[in-house]
Amino acid sequence: MGVLKFRLTPPDLPIKVPDLRKAYVTGLDRTPGRSSVELRPGLLMCHRDSTESGRLHVPWPVPGFGEPVISTATLSDRFTTYDLGVELARGKLNDVLNQTSDWRQMGLIVPEEVEILVGRARANLAKAVTSRDLPDRAAATATKSLEASCSAAHALVTSYTSQLMRRRLEHSAPLPTLLACGLEGAPKATAWSPKLREVFHAGRVKLCWSSIAPDEGKKRWDEADAQVHWCRKQGLTVTAGPLLEFRAGAIPDWLWLWEGDFEEIQSQAVEFVKQTITRYRGKVSAWHLVHRAAAYDILGLTEEEQIRLTAQIVQVARRLDPDTHLVVDFDRPWAEWMASGKFQLGPLHLADSLARAELGLGGIGLEIAPGYSQVGSHLRDLLDFSRLLDLFALVNLPLHVSFALPSSADADPQADEKIHVDAIQWPRRPDERLQSEWAASWVALAAAKPFVRSITWLQGGDQSPHLFPHAGLFRPDGTAKPAFAWLHEFRERISKPPDRGEV
Repeated sequence: MGVLKFRLTPPDLPIKVPDLRKAYVTGLDRTPGRSSVELRPGLLMCHRDSTESGRLHVPWPVPGFGEPVISTATLSDRFTTYDLGVELARGKLNDVLNQTSDWRQMGLIVPEEVEILVGRARANLAKAVTSRDLPDRAAATATKSLEASCSAAHALVTSYTSQLMRRRLEHSAPLPTLLACGLEGAPKATAWSPKLREVFHAGRVKLCWSSIAPDEGKKRWDEADAQVHWCRKQGLTVTAGPLLEFRAGAIPDWLWLWEGDFEEIQSQAVEFVKQTITRYRGKVSAWHLVHRAAAYDILGLTEEEQIRLTAQIVQVARRLDPDTHLVVDFDRPWAEWMASGKFQLGPLHLADSLARAELGLGGIGLEIAPGYSQVGSHLRDLLDFSRLLDLFALVNLPLHVSFALPSSADADPQADEKIHVDAIQWPRRPDERLQSEWAASWVALAAAKPFVRSITWLQGGDQSPHLFPHAGLFRPDGTAKPAFAWLHEFRERISKPPDRGEV
């Protein structure tokens, strides 16, 4: 076994930042390995199966940025301790420098602001490194370095997004990226539904198995039929799914009678997929078939059985609907859960395996839900998001990115009771303005990437039952939040070439 040991300053930091227990280590393939965290006064120890060098990733408070996951540079096991604050500052600066160099070689014009911030980060890191015998001074200057590096990262990615978007629009306007929105309930009964076509090209019909088949042998297609009919009448492209979601609330209650019986579960799931695709074949342009596979212990299915079922559903869908785009979706794509989880393949390797199996899969979906508990991911910054997209692009399939961003951290009576917004992770307590600001950065970055084929806002409104608290574009009273106005402006912007001199 290997162990990485880190000095914490001040010594009571584990009490002030309990999320330190979420620390994990990745190897060269960026996949988290199995590990456990031990916290003592002034000390963090990460025990792991491997002794190879790796990068520690840990939630860490950064002034102005909340408590995002920050990464060290590559570290090796050693007898003496590392200074965690210093190593995180070193790791973040290293990431910014490497990304700046890569993008500069691609022709990016690096803003002067980035150079100034990088210089500030370097100077403070040098002070921190040379102050090992003065822990308080080392911690203070490391924090200043980290803050400057995070500011540089944000400015760098914002400039990259703007320049890349401009180049793409100069060669192809409108941008081919599809903008979609998840539909809620019967569209005719929803006050805000008519506004969707002003912003979105497509509607996502939610074909949740537990809602369509709450009783064995009976199907309730009324709501899905209404959503499909409404989209087609409004001139919106229809996307649909997921058909099979490995989440307790999305699985019919009666299916639990066969918990652990793979053959019966497989038979029931495949039959539901067959019926659904047959019913809507020719009306749907993209099937989101399976979501959250091999990430949760559910129905007593092993990791291998969940993967086998996923592969079979892709094959069945391709046979039934050979001309429609097929997608498999993944949540928590940074895979931090693998450090202590039961399953160990991970979303990146599973996506790659499905792509290589030549099943007819057409794309990979990534659900981005930062700052949420349960099915959400811990907060990251724009640079980490950009690197994640580039990593999954190596699978060599188009990406379909779905977003859930909160507009409040208060209780949401219509949301899943097991999911909440973790306000401490955010730069400030989430509100509608913060939701709009994050949409402006994260959605724009995803759209700028040429391998991202579609972007879906997962929840249209907050009135109907939904998964993520306060992630809708419309309030319970049907009025629009600021994020909707930004998306409206964004669609207009990506639908025409940039004006001369526009950035």
